[in-house]
Amino acid sequence: MKPSCASLRSPSPDGYVRVREDVLADLQLIHVDSGVDESLLWDLRASDVDAVRAGYTEWQRLRRPGAAHISVGWDWYLDRASGVLLVAWNDVRSNIMCVNQRGLDIGMTGTANALIRRLAQLNWRNTVANATLMQHGYLSTHGPSIQ
Repeated sequence: MKPSCASLRSPSPDGYVRVREDVLADLQLIHVDSGVDESLLWDLRASDVDAVRAGYTEWQRLRRPGAAHISVGWDWYLDRASGVLLVAWNDVRSNIMCVNQRGLDIGMTGTANALIRRLAQLNWRNTVANATLMQHGYLSTHGPSIQ
């Protein structure tokens, strides 16, 4: 039987909430905050990323009594060529640690990759664009593709 996200009671002593990767598909996330970050934009450009705008976003699982708090955050940027919001450096920060079928950690990189696959199913681009780019009037004149 597949464990549900609702059964995740508390983080382990190292602060991670450990879940099997297949549980991520059922993880319901809500938007907490997003913003524009000019220093991130400069860092991306210094790494030869052709970004127009950049920022951060934070999401969490809806809090429920007895369930562990889960948060997921990542940096994003608006790609000049495609006009699409992308995850910066393909990196996601979270207090989740995915485990394999034997219950062993798959590591931070493996967990970040699994979370990125989950984010592909989440309409985060529209939410982030509405929370950041539209507030600054950027979308009204440049209009990236929000997918």
